[in-house]
Amino acid sequence: MQVNKNAAFRAMDSFVAVVGTAVQTLREAVVEAGFTTVEDVRPLVLEWASKRHGVALVESKSNRNKGELVLDRTNPSFAAADKAYKRMVESLIGDADAAESPKGQSSNNRFEIPEEIAALAAQLVAACREYDMDDKGLKSLAAQAVAAAFKAK
Repeated sequence: MQVNKNAAFRAMDSFVAVVGTAVQTLREAVVEAGFTTVEDVRPLVLEWASKRHGVALVESKSNRNKGELVLDRTNPSFAAADKAYKRMVESLIGDADAAESPKGQSSNNRFEIPEEIAALAAQLVAACREYDMDDKGLKSLAAQAVAAAFKAK
């Protein structure tokens, strides 16, 4: 049997390109939906993994995260749900940000947002505060502004 490494490499390159485009689209959609920090997105992804794999969310009894919702470890589908959760979070925060510090904190709690867009979003938030908008409204408006800026590029 003859092996064609070049054909295999081209297929792998195509796969990486498609996955990269899908991840970028996913990140933009999540930011557009109002989720701009890792702290914002983790509960959303946890709920998604729970529903996708039929694993209930239960209150943690661990001292590390007591009272937080976590996937039910007793469910037979726990491993699949946990893996899906971790992969999705890694996709959303990027490879550079996926490394965990010894305390389990992400090395960077923000998605990659260019400085000029972050500055414009901050200006928008400041302007909206003058109209007494609540935090949820501010986040939504700022996320929409950031998403619009990404689309304009």
